[in-house]
This record gives sequence, structure tokens and C-alpha cells, in this order.
Amino acid sequence: MKPEKFFIRLLEPGDEAVLNLLAEQDNLFDQDPSVPPSGALSVDGARSFLSDPSVLFWLAELGTEIMGFLHCYIQRHRTAGPWAELLLMEMGTRVDWRRRGVGRALLAAMEDWMHGRGVREVWVPANTYATPFYEKCGFAKDEGEILVRAVG
Repeated sequence: MKPEKFFIRLLEPGDEAVLNLLAEQDNLFDQDPSVPPSGALSVDGARSFLSDPSVLFWLAELGTEIMGFLHCYIQRHRTAGPWAELLLMEMGTRVDWRRRGVGRALLAAMEDWMHGRGVREVWVPANTYATPFYEKCGFAKDEGEILVRAVG
């Protein structure tokens, strides 16, 4: 049986409803789907998120079903050389769509965007369970570590 074909698209202002649909079911894309979903943004919050020029958010869809997503931020450089790099903040594939090319297709869409704009590097602060996937896709460990500090 031939696998169904999903489509990749970059969200833009006007896609607030689909962004919030994902937020209501994003636990189905996690390593542990038993955790509660994140919950939707307000309409104004979703509009502001999608209108931010530093936000890139791709979806893999089949009809009205979301198969996966990839969320990046554009980080501009303050020095000579390439004008920016990407920070891949989060990526997920619906549990029942894993190992069917969704993650690689999302990365390919991101790389196409990068090639078209002269962006040469992407960083990903990967969860431990996701590291092997990223390494299979050509990512390499860099020197240093990502450190986190909560303020508040």
C-alpha cells in the first residue's frame, strides 16, 4: 500500500486557528503523549506570534490533520558574514507518523528556506531522546553546552 502524501507549509498571519489546534493536541507529538497539551494562545497572542518576523513555523499536514511541526527563530548576526542563523526551538511528529519521513521533510523545508536566503547554519538544543535523529540528519555536536536559568 502506498503511503499517504502529506504537505509542508510555512504558517503565516491568518493561520492562528491551526496554530491553536496544534497547541490543543501537541502532547501527541511528544516523547510522552500522556502529558497534558500546552493549550492555545489567545487569538491576539497567536496573531502576534505568527506576525513576528523572527518566527518560522512549518506544519506537515494531511487534509486537516497535523502530522508534524517545526518551529525556528531567526537570529540576526551583529558581525560581518552571513546575516543570520536559525535556532530550531521545537520539532515534533505525531506518534503514529514517526519513521515515515515527516521529520526529514520538515527539515528539508527549513533548509530550502535557508538556501533561498543565504542562511548557512542552524542550531538545535535537542532533547536527549531526539539527538540520534538530528545526528542522522547531519547535525553534529558543538563545543559547549546549552545552559538554562529560570528567572522569576
